[in-house]
This record gives sequence, C-alpha cells and structure tokens, in this order.
Amino acid sequence: MPRAIGDFKSRTGVACLVVLGGLLSADQTLAAEAYTLAEPASDTRVKAVKMQVAIGGKLVTSAGRGKELSHDLNASADYRFRERRLTGAGRDAEAYRSLREFDHASVRTTISKRVTAQTLPPRFSLVAVQGQRSGMLRYSPNDLFTRDSLDLLDVPGDPLAVVALLPTREVEIDEAWDVPDWAVQMLTTLEAASTAKMTAKLTDVSDGTARIEFSGRAEGARLGAVTKVKLSGHLLYDLERNLITSVDLSHDEQGAVGTITPGIDSQVRVISERSLANDPGAVTDELAESISLEPPADRLPLRFDAPPWGLQLVHSRGWHVYLANFDSDPEVVILRLLDEGTLICQCNFSQVSDAAPGEHTPLDEYEDSIRRSLGQQFGAIVARDNIPVPDGRKIFRVTTQGKYELTEGEETKEYPMSWIYYLCVDPSGKQVSFVFAVEPAMKERLAGQDRQIVESLQFTRPSR
Repeated sequence: MPRAIGDFKSRTGVACLVVLGGLLSADQTLAAEAYTLAEPASDTRVKAVKMQVAIGGKLVTSAGRGKELSHDLNASADYRFRERRLTGAGRDAEAYRSLREFDHASVRTTISKRVTAQTLPPRFSLVAVQGQRSGMLRYSPNDLFTRDSLDLLDVPGDPLAVVALLPTREVEIDEAWDVPDWAVQMLTTLEAASTAKMTAKLTDVSDGTARIEFSGRAEGARLGAVTKVKLSGHLLYDLERNLITSVDLSHDEQGAVGTITPGIDSQVRVISERSLANDPGAVTDELAESISLEPPADRLPLRFDAPPWGLQLVHSRGWHVYLANFDSDPEVVILRLLDEGTLICQCNFSQVSDAAPGEHTPLDEYEDSIRRSLGQQFGAIVARDNIPVPDGRKIFRVTTQGKYELTEGEETKEYPMSWIYYLCVDPSGKQVSFVFAVEPAMKERLAGQDRQIVESLQFTRPSR
C-alpha cells in the first residue's frame, strides 16, 4: 500500500471509514496501467523493414577417423524490404503470413580467410512467407528459388516471427508472460524441438514507446543435426501506431556436425527497424489478394543451375547441395536428400565427354565405366531402362546392386546398396551422367525423385 496503515487499529467509527475511503481512492489513482501490445493479422498496413545481421564463431567439419577441423566464421548480412500481412491460414504459426518486396538482400561470409558474397537476384524480389513451427516457409510467386537464394533469406529473428512474442492479453509494467513453444521454435527455425521455452516482460513505457525484454532457449534438430539455441534481446513497440519499431536480438547456437552441414558454434546479432512505408511498392492489395491461402505446390520445388556446364534441373526442398565443384578435378555436383533428419539418398552428377550430334556413348561402354567406378562394391546390374521423353533427349537408366563398407570405431561393417545410374543425352551430343546411391530400405522414401530430377534436366548454353 502507498501509505502506512499500522495506525488503523487505534481508529474507530466514522473516522476509520473516512481514512479507509481515502486510501481506496488513492489506490485507484495509483493503480498500474495495463497496455495492449498487438499487431493483428488484420493489420494490412505496409511496413518498411531494415535488418542487419552479424555472425561470428566457428564452423566444425569432419576430417575422418573421428577427427574434426575448426574454421573461423565471420559474416554480415543486410536486408531491406516492404512487407504486408496476409490473412492467416490457420492457428498459431500458420496465422503468420506476409508478402514481401525486397529492395536488397546480401551476405558476405569469411570462413578461414576465404571470402564469398551473394546478393538476391531481382527475379526473387517478391517473396511470399508462411509461418510454420519450423520457421518461415518462403517461396517466390514468380519463379522457382535456388537453394542459395532461399538460404540467403533464412536468418534467425525473422521480423514476422518476432510479432509472435507479443502478449495475447493486456499487461502492466514489470509483468511477464510465457511465449508459446511454437513461437519459440518458429523464431529459432529448428525443424524439431524437444525444448522451446521463452519468457518476455514489459519493462518500461515512456514517451509512447513500450520496451519488451525476452530470453529463452530451445533444443532440437536442424537438418538432422542436434542443435541448441539461446535467445535474448528486446523490442520497442509504438503505442500510438500499434507497431513493433525495432528489435535487437542475440541468437547463440551450438550445432553438431550433420550429414549435410558442418558443426557450428556461433553468436548472431540481428537488429531490425520497422516503420510504416511511404508507399506500398509492388505489395499492393491487388497482389496480396492474388496470393493463395496455401503455398502452391508448383512454387515449392527448387531449381539448381550449373552455368559453367550449361545445365539446369529442378528438385524438391529435401535435397541440399553438399558440393558443387566446377573449377577443378573432379568436376562434380553432389546433392543429398534428407527427410525428417534422415539421409535418404546421395546424388552425384557430372558431365560426360560429348558425343557426335544425335549420338551417345555406347551403353556397353557406359556399363563398363559403372563397373570400374564401383570396383569391389559392384554386385550386379539388375535392370536396364530407356526413359521416354518428348523433347528429343535420350535417357538411359542402369540399376545396380552391391555393398559398401562403413567403419564404425574399430569395426567395419558391410551394408547393401543400390546405385541407380542415368545417362542423359541432348540432341547436340552433350551428355551428363547421374548416380543415385540409396539403401534398399530407403527406396520407398526416395519415391521416384531420382527420375523426376533427371527428367527435369535442361541443357542450356554454358557460361565458359
């Protein structure tokens, strides 16, 4: 109570009631004010968003025989885009949908003194975003993403996911609330979370701005690798505009070496600024109404480009680029297919020496090369197929069975394996060879994606 009431026992009758009434009146005057802090899905105002991301830490790669190599990691990324909320497709994470128009998205990465840089191509400037427990599903309404461009946009602390940290009830200063586990998982982008806990607290309100501080942690898996994440930071909310105006988020992550990703021990800081856009740009009401409630199935596959070879193909999002070497021997691209964190298949493909126009490598020579390549792993050829395609290409398939050895500690074990080979020939005589390595028990989960990838292959003009 704001005043001492110890002397009430010595007061009686009307005098006591008068004093007590005065105290109650004072309590009502000094009662804490409750605030509504929300950005509903019905808010279709276009926001201008700026994000800066700084990453430091270590990457860990396998060196074989149980040994690992550590690499210094430093990266910085910059994003500028307009964003408009879309009608939710469901509850919880599925209620968070938006349409974005990027003016700029870029990242510069240094790993052990090797520098790479990437910028989002203009054809991907329009991006539809759909919330999921595992993070934000992004797709382009205009074109198929490449894996590189999709990964460029996949960063911790997505501004739309941050909105889910706001309380669902009125809160007072110094009042805390638990963030839903689905919102924590969506913010950390873990595909599977065994733990996802976060608390947020309204710590201050001044000059029309509310400050919310938050901290939490999550444990689970990303791309099949065990991952731990710690989150902390604060956001500012404009009470007059009903808008999160800035976010300062720290994302510390420890991840084990996975089948397609290195291990990581990183510290990420994400700073976002949001304001109401002066103009909607391309994110108009008309365009927003044209975006279907569910992501179109034909917009979700990814395209892989191999410009030096003059090749393009399409694959599902389960495939990840493990290696793409166009500059030195052996020139090869390796894709790996993950499903719910399990490695299903590996695909290697590379160029084969050109044949004369209208011709191809004789199939007996191709089969001989398969036997030489597999060596002692080769068992038998179990099927030969001619895959019909309508555009003049020729596709030959050779299915083999055999075994491979895997050393686990001091013990070496043998496992059955199928290798599915494809020789793809353009009418010009250009040739490409694919091999899909899959354990027999995984063939059902591969579900014919090997053939889908090969049939999607297009020969284009090489860049070199």
